[in-house]
This record gives sequence, C-alpha cells and structure tokens, in this order.
Amino acid sequence: MVSCANQDPKDIAQDEKIGRFLGGVSNTLMFMSGKGGVGKSTTAVNVSLFLSDLGYRVGLLDIDIHGPSVAGLLGLKGMPLNIVNDKIQPFQVNDNLRVVTFQGFLNNPDQPIIWRGPVKMGVILQLLADVDWGELDFLIIDSPPGTGDEPLTIAQRIPECRAVIITTPQEIALADVRKSLNFCKQTNIRIMGIIENMSGFICPSCGERHDIFKSGGGEKTAAQWGIPFLGKIPIDPSVVEAGDQGCGIVKESSPAKSSLEEIVQRITANLENEINGEKAARKIGIPLAGGKLCSHFGHCEEFALVSIADGEIGEITKRVPPPHEPGVIPAWLAEQGVDTVLAGGMGEKAQDIFRQKGIKVICGVQGGSPRDIAASFLQGTLLTGGNPCSHDEPGHQCHHGR
Repeated sequence: MVSCANQDPKDIAQDEKIGRFLGGVSNTLMFMSGKGGVGKSTTAVNVSLFLSDLGYRVGLLDIDIHGPSVAGLLGLKGMPLNIVNDKIQPFQVNDNLRVVTFQGFLNNPDQPIIWRGPVKMGVILQLLADVDWGELDFLIIDSPPGTGDEPLTIAQRIPECRAVIITTPQEIALADVRKSLNFCKQTNIRIMGIIENMSGFICPSCGERHDIFKSGGGEKTAAQWGIPFLGKIPIDPSVVEAGDQGCGIVKESSPAKSSLEEIVQRITANLENEINGEKAARKIGIPLAGGKLCSHFGHCEEFALVSIADGEIGEITKRVPPPHEPGVIPAWLAEQGVDTVLAGGMGEKAQDIFRQKGIKVICGVQGGSPRDIAASFLQGTLLTGGNPCSHDEPGHQCHHGR
C-alpha cells in the first residue's frame, strides 16, 4: 500500500487495515469472465466449497455490486450481515468457509444499485478493510463480468492476486475472454488458468456426450496464450438444482462434481508447484522443412521449439528430431517440454499418440516462419485449413498436394 503526506488519514488507516488483512491471506484468486451468463459465480461458489471441504480456510467475497448471485447460490438471500465491534461478520457457511456479499446489506434483495464507479470502489475497499475474515488459505473473489471498476480495484489493491477466467466454448464468449486476458496482462495480474464451463452435455439416460455449445475453445485459447487450462465442466442439471436449493455444491456423484474436483486439484497443485519453483516453461513445437512450416508431418526436417510465457514469445530453438518411427517423435517432443504441436498435416493415429503423451495437436496450419506462426497462434489469428495428411500411419510420407 502506498501512502504520502497529502493522503487523507482515513485512507491511510484503511490501507493499513487492508494490508494487515492481506498479510493473513495465503492465496487470492479472482474469478473473472468476459461476459455474463457463463456460470462464473456458480463455479466460484463450488470451487470455494470444494476447497473448504478439503480443510482449507476460505473466504468468498462477492464484489458484483449490481448483480450479486452468491447469496442465492448458498441459501443466504434475505439474510443480513451483522456488525460486531465495528467489524462486519461474514456468513459462516461451514467450519472453513466464510462469505461476504453486498446483498447482505440490502433490506430488499430485489433493490437495484445505481452507483457510479468511485462509490463501488469505496465499498470494495471497505469489504477488504472492515470484515472480520480472520486468517485465510484462500480468498476467492467473485468479480462481475467484464473489465470495469471492480476487477481494476482488486488489481490495484491486491497485486499478488491471480485470475481464474471462466468461459463457455462458443466463439463469442472466447472473444470476450481474450479481452480479460489482455486486461490481466496490462494490469500485471498473474493468470491461474482458464475453465471451460457448459462444455458438453452428458445424457443421464444413455451416457453419450453432446457438445451443445461446442467444446474445446477454452482449452485452445489457453494453449494459444501459454497459460494453464484448468478443466472442462459439462452441463449438469444437478448443478442448477443445487444452486436453486441454495446448497451450492453438488453432493451426489455426477460429471460436474468429478470435473470440479479435478479443477480444484489442479489449482492447488499449480500453486504448490509455483511455491516450490517447479513451474516449467510452456513450449509449442512446429515441424519445419527448409526453415518454414512443413506441410506434411512425415517430411519434417527439424522442429522449432517456441517458448511462451504470459502470452509472449520467448526463446526459439531448432532441433533435429529422431527418425520417424511410431511413437518416437511424440515421446521426444514430450521430453523437450512441448505441450502443443502446430502442424500442416498429420495422420489420425499420429495425433492419437501425441494426445496420449499429453500434447495437443492443431492440424491444417498455414503460414511461414516459426515466429510468424507463433505470433498468429498467440493473437488467435492462426490460419488453418484442411488436413492434407489423412493417412493412419504415424509419420506417413504423404505425396499428395494440399
């Protein structure tokens, strides 16, 4: 916190309170979305509940002043927040989860809030300074959609905050996600990762998956930006029912519950890796012939290995791969730390082997130099067409044209 001789003493006192509070918080995660209706609040609530069930001390702060929904999701709607010794007392949802939402100050939960930015910013600072949070392992902040005053206030006051960005698979949602990513970049917020919500529907009768809103867009965007992809959450009626009943979490076994458990495990594991200094640089691999993108994977002479960090191109090295034998090159690239391959053409079986090694493959890529391709990849403007390699054998020597 910054203070100066001309600063109001009340502001200095508030800064000191916020500093003391944040000193007792181990991790701060702000849940963001580029647009509304993607299930951001539901995801924030369920992640908070899963973390608290694991024994972590969690504070959930809803800073969506105009459209708070956390209270309804947790059965707190219409309940007032109490003040004891000038300290706001959070709702105690369970032994490990405390919740504060502005709706707890409203006599009428349907009352609209018609405020300008400075007033909202002042309220958010008060919720950081004057709440009896206690020490927390996680402070989860549910921010309103977009990149307005609320997330900007958090970015300015909690520089160590990390962003978790929620999207749905459609392109219109992904376009807004890129705005959120650029917001984080400009405000120096570290990105914890992307979660793709409403990613397919698992039929409860037959068990088949139906991609109603498409699938994989969030994962592709995460790969393009070189940031972690935390997982997909399918459309699940039990999640809606739990939220409407005010219990938030899905108690029974379901696809959504399983996905949320995996996402929470990834979040805690990624944080642990950062603490231990083990976070590895992400890389993309581009097969080359004559120094440019190779149209056919089987004709590749070398690979460009492009390091990506925080959406920026880092070091580019060129390596000659081992001989083209089934499974050899995917294993070799995995050893190099590559997690995404941008290829002109590649057979289906080769793609399957790459996936088994945890490497994503994007085929039909068009372009020239590795730096140009990587730049287009990061900007979301990568040109792709048909896959000229439709053969089944990995590393097949294709001889037909594009």
